[in-house]
Amino acid sequence: MTSDNVDQLMKDIARELLGDEVIDVLSFLLENRAELTDEDMANKLNVKVNEIRKKLYALSEHGLVSYRRTRDKETGWYVYYWKANIDQINELLLSRKREILNKLRARLEYETNNEFYICPDDKTKYTFEEAFENEFKCPKCGVQLIYYDSAKMREFLERKIREIEEEISRETKIGSS
Repeated sequence: MTSDNVDQLMKDIARELLGDEVIDVLSFLLENRAELTDEDMANKLNVKVNEIRKKLYALSEHGLVSYRRTRDKETGWYVYYWKANIDQINELLLSRKREILNKLRARLEYETNNEFYICPDDKTKYTFEEAFENEFKCPKCGVQLIYYDSAKMREFLERKIREIEEEISRETKIGSS
């Protein structure tokens, strides 16, 4: 994977997790490919240092950036040197896949453990309990709800779960060899 591809992938992950607000700081770290202090970034980006720190902490929580802390000998204050975790992109992707896998498993469990009814007009899906409370009529338009067989959804979720499990298994084997 080229450095441009890695950079774009990291930005895409950051955007998905945290929104566009953090992209300026991450892009700056990726462009410089060096450890930078939050104050250096604030000065160069012409942004308040507290705003930079807030973005760095958010990026750090998701493993996209990391820091090294040292003590300034003159002032005694801690200085934080930040860098983008480009060397850990595979671990980041693996972590994201595990999160997606957990969400898919939870959705499959929900689909398996519930009976559904759907409005034929607006396609809103309701659990049996919700349909029962509304006398099997759509609470929005009053149309009679019809039974919804979620077998295709369950099959789709099971297939996706298997695919992601296989990807994780392959990537884990590659990473450990």
